[in-house]
Amino acid sequence: MSFAPAPQLLSRASKRLQLAVTSRALSSSIQLRGTASPPSDISKLESPTASSTQTQQPLESSVTKWGERLTTINSTARLPRSVQALYLRPLRRKAEYGLPVCDLQLRSFSVRNVEFFADFAIRAAYYLNLPVSGPIPLPKIVERWTFPRSNFVHKKSQENFERITLRRLIQIKDGDPHVVQAWLSFLRKHAFYGVGMKANVWEHESLDIAKNMDKSLPEVEKILESHLAHFGRQEGAADPPGSVEDFLGNERLSLKKGPAHSRRWNSSLSTQPPSTTTVFSGIQPTGVPHIGNYLGALREWVTLQNNAAKDTKLLFSIVDLHALTVPQESRQLRKWRKEAFATLIAIGLDPNRSTIFYQSAVHQHAELYWILSTVASTGYLSRMTQWKSKLQLPDDTTLENSEVRSKLRLGLFSYPVLQAADILVHRATHVPVGEDQRQHLEFSRYTANSFNHIYGPIFPSPEALISPAKRVMSLKEPKLKMSKSHIDQRSRIILTDSPEDIRQKIKVALTDSQPNITYDPIHRPGVSNLIEIIGHLEGVSCHDIASTFENASLRALKEHLAQKLSDALSPIREKYYSLMGDKSDYLESVAEQGARDARANAEITMKKVKEVMGL
Repeated sequence: MSFAPAPQLLSRASKRLQLAVTSRALSSSIQLRGTASPPSDISKLESPTASSTQTQQPLESSVTKWGERLTTINSTARLPRSVQALYLRPLRRKAEYGLPVCDLQLRSFSVRNVEFFADFAIRAAYYLNLPVSGPIPLPKIVERWTFPRSNFVHKKSQENFERITLRRLIQIKDGDPHVVQAWLSFLRKHAFYGVGMKANVWEHESLDIAKNMDKSLPEVEKILESHLAHFGRQEGAADPPGSVEDFLGNERLSLKKGPAHSRRWNSSLSTQPPSTTTVFSGIQPTGVPHIGNYLGALREWVTLQNNAAKDTKLLFSIVDLHALTVPQESRQLRKWRKEAFATLIAIGLDPNRSTIFYQSAVHQHAELYWILSTVASTGYLSRMTQWKSKLQLPDDTTLENSEVRSKLRLGLFSYPVLQAADILVHRATHVPVGEDQRQHLEFSRYTANSFNHIYGPIFPSPEALISPAKRVMSLKEPKLKMSKSHIDQRSRIILTDSPEDIRQKIKVALTDSQPNITYDPIHRPGVSNLIEIIGHLEGVSCHDIASTFENASLRALKEHLAQKLSDALSPIREKYYSLMGDKSDYLESVAEQGARDARANAEITMKKVKEVMGL
């Protein structure tokens, strides 16, 4: 690799080096001839006399190549470290604007490997005219674990391991995206052993991107018009040929599906994606749900039921097996199961359109739970937040703590596996969940992909349907989520609360002392929580509500919210008490019919699973 040192620096260094080399070489020759001491005048040695037997050579023949001279000089008269660093430093180009385009992170267990490849990457960027900065040392990742070598508990039967991952950051600035991609491709092609790479690439668009999108909007509307025709259709109109979700799902599965001869499995089952949409969701039996459950999940279930196509399967469950992860009193749990089931029908779920059942009445859920536990990742489960929140532990808690392991039970730890079985046993394609349950759905997708990779495409990859009401906060502690586990019953609105109870709870809801009304979730969480509840009930943005009540008092805002809640919950409350007071075993018959339908649907899945597994 060539270098481009400064001419002035080379000339000064060469003069200095020629003098040093000549003096040392001549002094050594004089000592060989037996001279007692080197001459005091160096010029006499540089001008040989006529009687000397040595002949003067031409200038061209006496010039030595720079590489040989550098080796000779380093062995006799070493260059200063600053000069050596100048010649050996990586070549770089200066950034004009300093706009980051790409961050490349290198990882390795060896310092030599990561430093060598970092230098290689910087030099490659130089020849592609890419301004580069780095390598910047990032914090090391230290992993330690203990492996038992025998069944004894003595220290001698344990072996400790430690792995340290070194990281370096290289940043490209002001680079063209295509050139950056070429640079990354070159590095992947010439990847060095023991060095991992992770790149983040940004593309910066022009400020006129919004105007360009507005210009292209008519063309996009024409393209999507046929696919969006089913939105807002009138009741009784003919069903559209297909939905956008089905279309995207089919395309995604067809792209992920590889050639039949390249798969690890060989099965006679059909590999076609599901032809119908299946929606599944569940709720734990904690009695009558509160307004947070209703706005965040239950109301969306009713909306899905009323707007779904005729061939869409809808399954909603009381997941009573999940309630066993914490100790329960049998009589109380039985009462809560019935109250939760009656609430689902009271909010508007139709047993003739949707399948409503108890989770424990469908044994295939527990059967598939055990099968999926054979492919589930323990490391993935240890990073889940559900068991940590149940035990009131920080999110960064790990299983290395012996005290944590003593408190943790297997049922609570494997909670997401059972949740994945609930979804996959019915081959659900869409799952309406809250924002806090997104992590569990990602685990279900991961488990389905792991099973499909080993045995074949049995399970579809479920998609999340996130509710617009992501989270309703507590009325007494507006920085916490509304929950029935809160010690103060005034912190939540139950769906069966009377208008007077609703008015009293809203009246004592925590706000602040500021006179005006503004929407600021960070600095005014109490007032913002009330505004958000009104927005979910009325379907209006929070800023519009804040503008409407800008000059009103907090009392007026609370009275308006109490009236809206009373109007919305009054039909639900009346229907609920009517169902609970029915002596004709209507709820039991609906639950039994739903369990039969759910078992029949789940058995189809279990037959496929057992066939590919050889059971």
